[in-house]
Amino acid sequence: MIKLWSHALISHFDIYTAVNTQEFKDASVVVIDSQMIDVDKKLAHIFSSHPAHFLIVGKGWSENKQINALVNGAAGYCGELEPPKLLLQAVNSVLKGEIWIQRHLVPRVIGTLIKMKPVPAQILDSQKSIESSALINMLSSREREVANMIRDGESNKAIANCLSISERTVKAHLTSIFKKLNVADRLHLALYIKDYG
Repeated sequence: MIKLWSHALISHFDIYTAVNTQEFKDASVVVIDSQMIDVDKKLAHIFSSHPAHFLIVGKGWSENKQINALVNGAAGYCGELEPPKLLLQAVNSVLKGEIWIQRHLVPRVIGTLIKMKPVPAQILDSQKSIESSALINMLSSREREVANMIRDGESNKAIANCLSISERTVKAHLTSIFKKLNVADRLHLALYIKDYG
């Protein structure tokens, strides 16, 4: 697998193989085998504490494990049998701060995050909170409705049905919301609305 991954990434990135967690302290992205996480459960705890983005690659990892990894700070999951071109696309996406996961799992990730204990308001940076609230106030009332439904884990189709608009209109609203709030995707939007909405 290392040969396959290396071949896919070598012409675009400086890559090296790490034997332990100390060896990837300077990495921007860590591509990690899901079996390593299955063997050493402590590895999952470094996802949120390490500055690198963690892309898990594995074979047949359950959806629950993928969701758990994302909730704990991993940047994504990619099947090991995916074409090398897709692995390259996944690495580029997580480098931009995006999440790489199957689209149908996004509502479940959002739902899991929403059920988690919220961060107390006093812990959130007050200046960031003021700025974020101001940005949310820039959204139109329809955009706020769409954003709140994304926070609740609804799909574009469900939002379109609920608001009696087309899915294309939902996508247009989302594009506008992402731009106004400077968020990369619906998962980041859901977290943003959860914290500041």
